[in-house]
Amino acid sequence: MSRRIAFGALLVVAVLVGAYLTAARQTQGPPLDPSSTAPDGARAVVELIDAVATIEVLDEIPGDDVDAALVLQDRFDRDAGDALLAWVRRGGTLVVADVDSTLTPPVTGAATGEVEVTCTGDVPSGLAAVDRLEVGDGFRVSVPDGAAGSCGPTGDGALVVVEAAGDGRIVSVGGTGPFTNRNLDEADNAVLAAALLAPDTGSRAAFLRPSLVVGTGDAGLVDLVDTPVRAALAQLVVAFLLAALWRARRLGRPVAEPQPVPIEASELTQAVGRVLARSRRPGPAAAALRDRARRDLSALLGLPLDAPAEAVVEAIARRTDLTAAEARRAAIDPVTTDADLVEVATLLTRIRKDTTHGRRPTHV
Repeated sequence: MSRRIAFGALLVVAVLVGAYLTAARQTQGPPLDPSSTAPDGARAVVELIDAVATIEVLDEIPGDDVDAALVLQDRFDRDAGDALLAWVRRGGTLVVADVDSTLTPPVTGAATGEVEVTCTGDVPSGLAAVDRLEVGDGFRVSVPDGAAGSCGPTGDGALVVVEAAGDGRIVSVGGTGPFTNRNLDEADNAVLAAALLAPDTGSRAAFLRPSLVVGTGDAGLVDLVDTPVRAALAQLVVAFLLAALWRARRLGRPVAEPQPVPIEASELTQAVGRVLARSRRPGPAAAALRDRARRDLSALLGLPLDAPAEAVVEAIARRTDLTAAEARRAAIDPVTTDADLVEVATLLTRIRKDTTHGRRPTHV
């Protein structure tokens, strides 16, 4: 009963750990990643745009069928940046929320928390409904001469700047705060995202997630391992620890196990001897001795195992000091008494000694 209770407890622990890791896997992810549901992730903006238009996550420059693209982290190399700017000039709308991007005007100051904004100039029509923005820890950017329009508080700089580029336009936003999961449902942030990325029902948008440039960034090797992989490895470690704990600790009283009793070789020999003595059958015992001797001496005598009895007698007489009669008694003559059995054993012992030590016969 105690083993069942312990097994049930371990099973409950394993289920709870698995549920925790699954929840952690669902709520964690890289900052500003479109698949992350963490507070600093950006999955909410993808789901918002997908509900009113069409959006896809790309690791490359969008095609001409895409109307608007969002960049939260500008990590494009020079060639990719030039290709992205060429896409804008062909008529695309690029929304850049990375104030370190070369496509964004210089920063003029900080903007934090919820800010009242007013839009002026040629801006997307949906921005007229934006009155307040929750920017988190954001920035104001300068409004270049010739900018099409801007949205911001009174004073120097703006939170949103719209600039024309060929047939398209670049919309610079002073920080990623309005697009994060934490702030998207605050103030008019969702209205801002929809107005820039999905102004019409049939619009096609893209979330650009460029690959990291080799040699940049501060992420370590462990940081590059995806969250589901880390969660799976953690589950394997927990399962191993539970299995080790289960096997290492035996619950309940120690169980006595019967141990086999080894039999000494001398005792076995004596027992076999007593059995043969009680049987009083010297003939089979002599046959067993002769068969064993033939197997042991066949190579020394130069005979095959199935050699005829007369050939065995002849080989023994030729290779040992035994006479032909003694060789016959050792290999052929019937054994009917214990005395005959003793004589056969003695003769076979002499044969082994003579053949092993290479002695030559002395009789003619």
